[in-house]
Amino acid sequence: MIKTIRFKILLLIIGGLSLGAIGLVLYFNRIYDQNAERLTKDSIRSAAVAFSEVERTSTELMSASISALTRDPEVRAGMISRDPARLLTLSQPLYRDWRGRFGITHWNYWEPEQAGDMNAKGLRNVLRVGTPDMHGDFVERVTLARVARERRMVTGLDLGFTGMVLRVLVPVEEGGRPIGYLELGKEIGGFLGQIKKVSGDDYGLLLSKGRMDEKKWATLRATAGQRNNWADMPDLLLADNTSDDNEIFQYNGKIADLPDEGVPLEILSRGGKTLARGVFPIHDVSGAKVGAVFVLRDITAVYDEMRSGQRQAVLGVAALMVLLAVLFVLVFQVLIVKRLQHMIQVATRVVGGEFDLEIVPSADDEIGAFETLFEQFRQLFVELIGQAHKATGTTGRGGK
Repeated sequence: MIKTIRFKILLLIIGGLSLGAIGLVLYFNRIYDQNAERLTKDSIRSAAVAFSEVERTSTELMSASISALTRDPEVRAGMISRDPARLLTLSQPLYRDWRGRFGITHWNYWEPEQAGDMNAKGLRNVLRVGTPDMHGDFVERVTLARVARERRMVTGLDLGFTGMVLRVLVPVEEGGRPIGYLELGKEIGGFLGQIKKVSGDDYGLLLSKGRMDEKKWATLRATAGQRNNWADMPDLLLADNTSDDNEIFQYNGKIADLPDEGVPLEILSRGGKTLARGVFPIHDVSGAKVGAVFVLRDITAVYDEMRSGQRQAVLGVAALMVLLAVLFVLVFQVLIVKRLQHMIQVATRVVGGEFDLEIVPSADDEIGAFETLFEQFRQLFVELIGQAHKATGTTGRGGK
């Protein structure tokens, strides 16, 4: 069986179609990878645009609010007095309202820098309305140094001891001299929830731990009833996310190496879903990359479509194999095997003495040409047998 031409040709057909099936599977995988990468890039681009838009609108809101506060005589009087209790009584009701309505998490008062200090690295706190027990400390921060140096409104993202905050700071002056500085801020973790409402994707905020305080972070997490995740990654910290699964936001790369436009990462499988991960960096007010937003898009539908296409392609090739094998056997049997068997039968009978049998070409093809040639050999064979009989005086079937 395995030595027959039929088997060898069948083997070639099956092998060729199998290679074709493998090629189709690889092709579908490539198309899937390209689509997944395209979708991830689209998600990164959309998330980055949405993040910038939320940052812009939040900055505008806080800028308008803080400008109104600086014109309030009671606020100005409280800043001149530097009395935390007075400022707290004045600010706390409005702070609670704004926190609930606008997500404002920081409302801080700062002392003016020392007279003649033109290069202050920070400022001394008068009151943190959100945490009134913490005041009186000197804080070095880029935004504080800039507002003291430039004496104008400063806005931007600032990485503090316990997270990334979008800050708006303004000097408050009296008679051309600063009487202090006023600050409003929003923790950007809240941005992620706003973006998710629009896109449906999940997001995670990772921050560089270089500027953060481990003890203060642990206290913050304990107060919120959350697990202290400081040790989960060596250099980065998952500050916030919109998913219940923290592990999908683990990252061992360096934020500083991320391109500004972001980059797609790997494809993950979680809970029966196929998820594509991407990331883009975020910059603080100084332009340094100090954090990153991870984007998690559900591409299960794309993956299922690819797998369905693969299955259909493989089943189609398998059906084609069976069909071609059956057709080949039938055609091979009719066009080659039967005609060769007929020639063999005629040749056997001629050798047995039936010299009057003829081989008539059954078609004008290669086998027909072979049949014609075989008939010529048959005629030559019969002629030679006849001559031999004459020379020996015998008859055609072995007689004397």
